[in-house]
Amino acid sequence: MTDTHATPADSTITIFRDLIASLPFAQLDDVQLCDLGAIAAESVEGLCHGLHYLGDTLQNDVELPQESLSQLGACLNATAHLIPALLEMCEQAERHVRTITSVSDVPLTTQ
Repeated sequence: MTDTHATPADSTITIFRDLIASLPFAQLDDVQLCDLGAIAAESVEGLCHGLHYLGDTLQNDVELPQESLSQLGACLNATAHLIPALLEMCEQAERHVRTITSVSDVPLTTQ
């Protein structure tokens, strides 16, 4: 299990990703893991498209009111936490599916 005890030097992003990594993914069945992996991958893709659009928009010297800047900052902080956590979910699901696939591909031998 991942050590989830934070030290002052740990970033909240690392802590959040470690917490996600410590979830009991092995308790999910194959369909649930595939769904989780697919949803996480789609979410990362959507967040990246949104960030790309945001970057393009901000490069056009758009003036934003202070309230919008605060909301944008909160959104970017949340995104910085979500992307690593979602990628961890994808990796966990793929790792489990590969393990199941490699076990089922092993030929049975009789002696």
